[in-house]
Amino acid sequence: METTAAAGRSHHPAWTAVLWLLTAAAIALALLLPLNGESAAGTVLLLFVPFSLIHGIRRYGAKALLIFLAETLVVSNFFENLSISTGFPFGHYHYTGSPQLIDVPIQIGPIYFGLGYACWLVASTLLDAADARLGPRAGPGRKINVVALPMLAAAMMAVYDLGTDSIASTVSKDWIWERGGGVFGVPFTNYLGWWLTTYIFFQIFALYLARSKTPVHTVGGRGALLQPVLLYASLGLTSVTYFVAAADKTYTDASGVAWSGHAINETMMTINLLSVVVFALLATVKLARNDLARHAWSVQPTQEIAQPDKDKPLRSTSATFSA
Repeated sequence: METTAAAGRSHHPAWTAVLWLLTAAAIALALLLPLNGESAAGTVLLLFVPFSLIHGIRRYGAKALLIFLAETLVVSNFFENLSISTGFPFGHYHYTGSPQLIDVPIQIGPIYFGLGYACWLVASTLLDAADARLGPRAGPGRKINVVALPMLAAAMMAVYDLGTDSIASTVSKDWIWERGGGVFGVPFTNYLGWWLTTYIFFQIFALYLARSKTPVHTVGGRGALLQPVLLYASLGLTSVTYFVAAADKTYTDASGVAWSGHAINETMMTINLLSVVVFALLATVKLARNDLARHAWSVQPTQEIAQPDKDKPLRSTSATFSA
């Protein structure tokens, strides 16, 4: 009974308002903060963490969300430290910030979690609610979803980094690529490493959802899925105002190669507009057309869960699927 009551509280309408406030704050900061000439991506990403905790508990339940959080932190920290020590899988680099967990700043793990959760849900939307179609009763396409969803979510993570890393490293010096690289001081191995690392923790979560038969709750309906889409879009938009406001300087990477700041900023903006923003736009279109309900699944009416009543059973808000 205590667990049921906790579930009811997590689905209270007040949490919906909190999620929309976090979404609106991310968009506002993404557009306004870069006007001072500084990148806003790191600040915006910090808002993803409380958003993902709240949204994830509402969608998957506390146990599943905590499993995703834990394995994301472990996998990302392991591969980051491995690469700092050996160069695999990202390349040879080191961080300049502190405090650190071994050799990685403590905020990096939560950023993987928050960004990863948003990418996971945007990818799921693009694949017609694939996260809710992973179990044995989800039909013949479930085996494809178990692999396709992690692959697409990881690609969306890597694409975001492609449009950001050169500013964070070559320009802002948040980390240093010790041997430089062809992507404005960043080696191509970094992006392959991002795809591999994030694919691994996404794949672990997909297998967990499939085998545990964890129900996916649809509280909030399409609005709940639009929120992570808007968050993901906000990351792409940060590069637009940054391009407009940032000073045009020359930056030298650790290998001694000089790069034009204007060229870096213009390229990063172009990449974001044609990848991150486009992914978000496609997901928004699918939600607006209600493709998820029409083509992939049948959803029960999605009302907010009220506080449990002693005489009435708690109404389920999990999705039901057609085979």
